[in-house]
Amino acid sequence: MSALTSIQIQALVRNMDASVRKHRLTKQVNPDKYREKIVEENKYLYDHFPTIFEMHMDGKLDSTFFEMLKLRRKVELGELTDDEASRVIGQKLFDRFVAPVIGTSPPPEKPLSYSEYYKQYASDSKEAPSS
Repeated sequence: MSALTSIQIQALVRNMDASVRKHRLTKQVNPDKYREKIVEENKYLYDHFPTIFEMHMDGKLDSTFFEMLKLRRKVELGELTDDEASRVIGQKLFDRFVAPVIGTSPPPEKPLSYSEYYKQYASDSKEAPSS
C-alpha cells in the first residue's frame, strides 16, 4: 500500500482540479503546453499515481474512484482487511462488467462522473466529500 492515506490521495486529485481550472484557457490554445503545466504542478500525482493522473486528464475518473478511496479508508481505519476490500472490489467489478454479459443481472447504472459526484455535495453542504 502507498505511504499516502486515502485523504491525501484525494487532496492530490483536488489540487489537480485547481490546476485544470487555472490553465483551462491554455488547453484550448496549446494542448501540449496545458499538459506540461498540469504535469509540472501535479508532479507527485503524475509520478506516483500515473493511472489516476491520466484518468483525470482524460476525464475518466468517476464515482468509482471515490468508492475505492472509501474502501481504502476503511482498511486504514481497520474496519476492513485488504482481503475483504479486494472481495468487495471484485464483486463490484463482476456486477458491473460480467453479470450483464452473462445475463444474470441487468446492466448497472452508469457511475456518476467526477464532476457530478462533487456537484451532489456542493448542493447539499458546500463541502467536498471526504473519504
